[in-house]
Amino acid sequence: MANMSCGDVILQEWLPFTGAVNIATEKTAVIPGAWDVPSWKELEDGDKRQSAVVLGYTEVEGRTAVICVERSAKLRRHAGQLAFPGGAKESGDRTPLDTAFRECQEELGLSAGRFRLEAMLPKEYAYSSDFVIYPFVAFIAFTDIQRFIRPDPVEISSAFVVRTDGLRLPPELFWGKSKAGAFMYPVFKVDEKRAIWGATAKILWRFLRNSACLGGAKTCL
Repeated sequence: MANMSCGDVILQEWLPFTGAVNIATEKTAVIPGAWDVPSWKELEDGDKRQSAVVLGYTEVEGRTAVICVERSAKLRRHAGQLAFPGGAKESGDRTPLDTAFRECQEELGLSAGRFRLEAMLPKEYAYSSDFVIYPFVAFIAFTDIQRFIRPDPVEISSAFVVRTDGLRLPPELFWGKSKAGAFMYPVFKVDEKRAIWGATAKILWRFLRNSACLGGAKTCL
């Protein structure tokens, strides 16, 4: 764990720890709230790969901050990228919500029971890898993050909390190319070497623009 002051954006960062952990491993908890989320079988995404993420936000001294991860440079997909915890659909996942919170627990050790589910954002596309991403917004107490977070040493290089009012708005915009053609994507710089970009930045930008995502609205446009 490290306290950081990189432009007053990253408030705290946690590195993976491969030794013995001095706290009990949490069991997977039932996802809170009565949510009518379509099953993966009901969603029609063509031949695109399907995935889901948790945009977990918290409050630190009255300021909103979000949980991000830096993916391991050894991964086959999205190596070294900054992202929200989440990943690809697996055969045992019934809904995107199941996928998002299963991955969150696997990557960070934070179970669904620690979160207050608040919104489902519209799906986004990762043009560079042809993934469709279903994002869910959920609140988690900062004390729970500090107590229970355990970044997975295989998948995650680090996990950190980004103070949203320290990010540049509007973000910088860049053009990219994919098999589908040219596309524009935002970039949020979080320190001198790292930035949130691509589909993750689009999800974050929607969250920042839309105050209805906070406080229990079940969808955000």
